[in-house]
Amino acid sequence: TPTIPDPTKNNNNDTNNHESPSKYHALIIDSGAIIKQTSLTSFGGPTNSLLTSAKHYYTVPAVLSEIRDAKSRKHLEEFQLRLESLHNTSLVTRSPSKDGIAAMSEFARKTGDYSQLSGVDLQVLALLYDLEVEASKLYNGGKLDHVRTEPKRVLGVHVKPLNGDGKRDVKRR
Repeated sequence: TPTIPDPTKNNNNDTNNHESPSKYHALIIDSGAIIKQTSLTSFGGPTNSLLTSAKHYYTVPAVLSEIRDAKSRKHLEEFQLRLESLHNTSLVTRSPSKDGIAAMSEFARKTGDYSQLSGVDLQVLALLYDLEVEASKLYNGGKLDHVRTEPKRVLGVHVKPLNGDGKRDVKRR
């Protein structure tokens, strides 16, 4: 799950009323965490949980539509209820911006990952980008110089056929 650290807090000692320390400013919840029944209380070790890892929790509408079976819906409902009762916060459903979609699509094309990403994956990444843009405006003077626009390096394997027709030339004994 993508996350944005809160640069204004010393997150290890950040306590606010009854709240546990939060490692991140925000977490974006993907359907995998809900469908796989990710534990709400043991994320990241015994003193950290998905419920105490962040101040804010987000998802995109398409993630919620992926959660179809009763067991996963119940897990999602329990997560939302615990967020509200324990931390006075909720899971915010938010669509990413067109700029976020465009930025993440372009970057994924450059890395070669675009064809492997689902539309929902792209929306989750775009929402992460949007939240980073918003945080940079608040905490970094709007500068996004810490966000890559070019991949660090592209790994790839170029496969060359062993013979001219693309079929392997295997000799049988």
